[in-house]
Amino acid sequence: MEKLEDKIICECGEKTVAQAIEIFKHTDLPYKKAKKLVTGCNQTCCRRPLMALFNMVEFGEIDYEEIAFLIDAKNDRLKD
Repeated sequence: MEKLEDKIICECGEKTVAQAIEIFKHTDLPYKKAKKLVTGCNQTCCRRPLMALFNMVEFGEIDYEEIAFLIDAKNDRLKD
């Protein structure tokens, strides 16, 4: 089974959850601009998991299971 930190959070930037966490930790940019560092695009396809992760990093506690749930929900929506 894939570790939760190794799940791809956004296919546009092909970044994992762990990579996104590191990017968010090392920037003081607001969400909208920090998101572009992770995704490399302006699309809203992965807004929910990224925004949740950004807020979790900002507050210092990351719930990997919630992030995995949001990623899976996003992927299910995109399949339909």
